[in-house]
Formats: sequence, structure tokens, C-alpha cells
Amino acid sequence: LDRAHLAVVEALALLSEPVGGCDVARIVHASPATVIAVLERLRSLALVWGDDADLRLVRAARDVLGSTPAGLGPALVALLTSTSPARVKALADDVGLEAGGDPVATAARIAAAYADPAWAQARIDDAAAAAGDDALRLLERLRPGPASGRLGRVPADVRLATAETVLEHLLARGLLVAVDDQTVTLPREVGLHLRGGRTTTTPVDHPPALSTRPVQAPVVDRIGAGAAFEAVRRIELALETWGTGPPAVLRSGGVGVRDVRAVAAELDVAVDEAGFLLEVAMAARLLAAGDDAELDQAWLPTAEFDHWREQPLELRWSWLAAAWLNSHRATVLVGERDDRDRPVNPLSPDLERGNAAAVRRATLEVLAGVDPGAAIDDPEQPVTVVAWQRPRRVVLRDALVRRTLREAGWLGVAATGAVTAAARVLLAADAGEAARVLAPLLPQPVDHVLLQADLTAVAPGPLVPKVGHGLALLADVESRGGATVFRFSRDSVRRALDAGWPASEVHAFLQAHSRTPVPQPLTYLVDDAARRHGRLRVGNAGVYVRSDEPAELDTLLADAALAPLQLRRLAPTVALSELPADVVLARLRRAHRAPLLEAADGRTVDVTQDSRRARPPRGGGGPSNDAAGLDLGRALAAVGAMRAGERARAARPAGEAVQGPARLLDELRSAAEEGRTVWLAYLDQTGTVSERVVDPLGVDGGRLTAYDHRSAGTRSFSLHRISRVSATS
Repeated sequence: LDRAHLAVVEALALLSEPVGGCDVARIVHASPATVIAVLERLRSLALVWGDDADLRLVRAARDVLGSTPAGLGPALVALLTSTSPARVKALADDVGLEAGGDPVATAARIAAAYADPAWAQARIDDAAAAAGDDALRLLERLRPGPASGRLGRVPADVRLATAETVLEHLLARGLLVAVDDQTVTLPREVGLHLRGGRTTTTPVDHPPALSTRPVQAPVVDRIGAGAAFEAVRRIELALETWGTGPPAVLRSGGVGVRDVRAVAAELDVAVDEAGFLLEVAMAARLLAAGDDAELDQAWLPTAEFDHWREQPLELRWSWLAAAWLNSHRATVLVGERDDRDRPVNPLSPDLERGNAAAVRRATLEVLAGVDPGAAIDDPEQPVTVVAWQRPRRVVLRDALVRRTLREAGWLGVAATGAVTAAARVLLAADAGEAARVLAPLLPQPVDHVLLQADLTAVAPGPLVPKVGHGLALLADVESRGGATVFRFSRDSVRRALDAGWPASEVHAFLQAHSRTPVPQPLTYLVDDAARRHGRLRVGNAGVYVRSDEPAELDTLLADAALAPLQLRRLAPTVALSELPADVVLARLRRAHRAPLLEAADGRTVDVTQDSRRARPPRGGGGPSNDAAGLDLGRALAAVGAMRAGERARAARPAGEAVQGPARLLDELRSAAEEGRTVWLAYLDQTGTVSERVVDPLGVDGGRLTAYDHRSAGTRSFSLHRISRVSATS
């Protein structure tokens, strides 16, 4: 309900039922025609029923308004009947009314007297004459509402003859009533009189008028298009950066201030704007919390980001703008304290507010209500208009309106106090048409650059995605603006080579997308980087297996039972495995080989001192003769699951879980040797425990290497974060 409708509802709640339409019009600060129209709509909403002479407000609406509609205090008769009979009699005597034997009847006579504006004004004038202007100032403080106030010590028994202070003079005349020993209330009759007999001091027929100034609509659209282009570019750059170096998710669910500052520095914007852009990315489902390489929660671009970045620029903007318009995130709360006195960070779940989207849309509709070619002259005017439209939704309302005006400028929805043409279409719920309106104002993507002899490339406009992504691999951005300058270096070219581009493909890319001949220094740079690239090779090697007889290694590599060792040949007499040495040694011996363990200097290592003891059998009887075949089956099942990308369902522990570092390590190594699947409890960096089902492959260097059924891939787990391990059921 807007302010006019609320004023009529409040008037109905203030008046004693049944209420006549004329009585409502008398105390509502609006024209009779407005009151009649509002009453008709309230009837259609089933908030009011009855004819014009017998209007009644539904009980639910009365309950919502509470005991102080329109900020006016309780009725005087209700206040007096809650005090002592002696106090009612004393007040009647002091104001010159008859005090009968019935205190309720006396209270009713006093209330009826104060309902007369002349009587109430006479008592106010009398108090001002006795106590001065301070009496009027105290009444004025309580007039707008709330009608109650704490004033320290409030005297209990006050008589007109002995009144000395301002408070005592007002209490003795019934202009204020003591609620307790510290609180006083302005009676409803007195408050209504101080407001001129109306529930509000200003008219409520129409929203506050807007003052405007002339602007050129094409200029507004061009400024908005520039901001839209920058918003899209900055969000893409921020998410690309987080894709390679994702920041951690805080325990509270947000992102750290240091990470936001780093984004702000990279984007060359204020921290406040950087946080807003990240919020828009999350609202557009381009950014979400996920697992990083360490299985810790981190902020990562989503799969939809890859689809979004391939779209034309105008569609990328409309995607972002529509998500922002409908988002329930209140970024104005960033930096505030939560209910546990902790600062609220960007991307935190504490930013969710149910009224954020409605207030945001209402604010933009105020701007859109002004004709094209005009702009709001005062940024506070939308605040007052939205307050008139939504008078009861006061929580964060004004702050959300002011914040929306700032965010609209950052996103290119508004500029210089006016919405753009694309934003007007967006408000009509047509994001596709909004993109078409914006498209002619955006710089057109180009598919070429201008290569310079100083190892730079100048892009005369935004690059099409294919060329932009390729150039981002080959060169580093040196400056941005109307044109983007890229610089080639040995490191940047090596980045493309690391990504799998051969030198011939680099040369072909440069020739295909340069409007100028490829400079000779750049050709030399690419060839030199390619010549040096890959001279040294680095890879993971948990253990080596060597033999003086190449044929011995041939049989190992051909043995299907040893496939889980993942052996790969490095030289005729050397093979490598990424599994720990104790696992490889045990598997080779189980395959009836006779390996020796040797140290780095070639000495044979005696392993008898570290010999292990077998666990007692889980069931009766000794070990099966086909244990190796069973182990191979488990390994092949794990490989099959990996190739199929199938996720295993979470399994509960079959028995008591193993705890303690030594026992955990022993259980995991045993599971790796025996090819068993285990359940484990894993703590991420926020202390959250996740349950996982894994196939251990090896334990080495403080980490467990295992096939993770949840992610359908081989992962590395920090041993110190594994709290419990158990065999699966």
C-alpha cells in the first residue's frame, strides 16, 4: 500500500467502529475524492468491508498496525483506565471536570473533553504560559511519533497546584500521561490535535513532485553504454583472474577484504565498486563457491561463465543487468556488523534481503517515470518517492534507494540522473530487446590487431572472443582505454607454448590477425622461445623401477596384474611410478617378483626392520589364493569408474572409524596396498567436515593420493585434515 492507502487504513484503525466515510475524510490529509477512491480499492482488496456509513477494517489489518496507528499514542481513556482511580480523580479536578464515583466514567469524560480541539488547545496554552516554550518543544518532539519517550524519572503523583517542572505541568494537565516511572506517552487526542486534526501533517494524495533538469537523451545513452562496456570487461577480467588463483571462501561464506582489494587494484576501481561487480557476477551465476585443487572451498568461475564470455557484448551486459535487477542481495550492508558483531563481507549470505529487488526496481521506475530528455535534479528525490510508495517497508529502504542509484551508474543502467533507453526496455522485462537497443552504442568487436616493431600489439577496439583469448595467452596487457596495448615477451610466448601451441601455430595466428606485417623481432622472439621450450622436462615420479635387463621391464609393463602401478618407461632400463615406494615394492613381491629397495646413492636398503604384520582375518580361514585377482578387479573397477565419470554414492562406515594420526596412516597405507575402498571424514579450511568415499593409491609426503568417487577423479588429500577413516559397507 502507498502512503494514501496507508493513511486511510490508519484512520479506520484510529476511529471507533462503525466508521462513516465522512469521518475518515475528516482526519485524512487528502481530498474527499482521493479518500473515496482509496476506500473502493481497499474494499476490492478485502481490507475494508461495509457501506459508506458502516465501514469496518478487517481484524488482520488492525493487528498489523498495532496499538499506535500513524505513530499516534493510545486513546486517553485507555491510558487513564490503566492508572489508579485516585490519579483519574486528581486529573479531573485539576482540569475542571466533574469527578464522579466511577473512575471509568470519569476517564471517558476527560477523553471526550480532549477530543474537542478548543479544549485541548486551551490546556496547551495554559501549559505554555506556566512552563514556557519548553513545554511546546517537548510536545513537538513527540508529535511526529513515536508518541512515547523515556525522560528519566517521571513523578507518580502530580497536582497542578504543586507543579514546578515542564514535565510536571504537562502531566498535571493531562497533555502527557505517565506509563511507568521513566516513560510518558502523548495521548492520541492531543497528538491528533497537534497535527491539525489530521493523521499526517502533509497531504498524501500524490507522491512528492520531482524537480527535473533538461538533458540530452543521446548523451545519457552514450555515457551508459561506456559504463556498460567497462562493467562487462571488468567482470570478465576479475573472473579470469580468479579462475587461475581463486580466493578462499571465508568461514562466514564471503570473500576476504584483502582479496577484494586485490581485484579493485587490478580493475583500477574503488573497493566498493569491485565488491559490487563480484556480487553481480554471483547473481548472474557466473561465480560460485567450489573446490580448488586442495579440496578447499574457493570462489571460482562457473561453467556458465565460459558460455557467457562467448556471447556478444550487448548480450553479456543484458545478462548482468537482468541478474542485478532481480537480485535479492543488499550490497549496502557490506562493512556493517552482523548479529555476532562481525563485519559483513562481499558474497556473504548475510547480504540476502527480501525487499532488495523490489526497492531496486521501484527506484529505477521513479527515474524511468521522467520523460526522456529530463533527469532527476536531486538524488534524494527518489528516496522520498519510494518512501511514499512503500511507507511500511522501512528496513533499509532509504539506504537501498541511494545504493541503487550508485550501482545503476556503475552498471550503465543510468547516467546523470536519468535511465538509459536500454534500461527502460529492461524494466519492461525484455532483456533481449534491451541488448538490441544497446548494441549500436557499443564499440564494435574487431578481429585484428596492429603489430608494432617494439614487440607490442594495439587492439583498436574490443576483440572478438577467439582473438582476445588467443592474444591473452601470447601477450600481457600493458594499458587499456579506447585501444588496448599488449606486450609480447619471452615469458608470455612461453605461456602459449605451455598451453600446447606449437611455434607454427603461433606464427599462423599472428599473421592471420594482424593488419600490419609481423615484425621480424617478434618472429625471432617466438622462434627463440620455441627452441628453448621443453629442453628440460619435469614430471611427478613417486618411485623408479630399474633393471639392467630391458626385457625384465618389458615383462613388467606387459603384466596386466601390475597395471595399477601406472608404470611408464623413461629409458630402456628405467620405469617410473607415481605411487610410494612401499606400495610398489609390495605389489611387485605379490606378483612373484624379487625387487630390492635401494637408496638414492644406489645402496640396498634393509627393510626387514620395518617389516609389517598382517591384520587378523575379518572372517574365518586364511587368505584366498586369488587375492591378486581380486585386487586387480578392484583396480579395474576404479579405472572404469574414472573413465565413465561415474560418482559413487556416499557409503556409511561399516564399523568403528579409525582415529589418531598413527592409526589413520596405517589404515590408509593398508587400503592402498590391498586395493580397498574406504570412507573418510575430511576437514576443509573453514572447519567444515565432508564425507568422502575414496580408493587410496598411495601415501607419501604428508598427502594421500586417491581416486575420489565424489569428483570422479584422482585427488590429493592432506593427511592432517583427515579426522576419521573406516572401511565401507
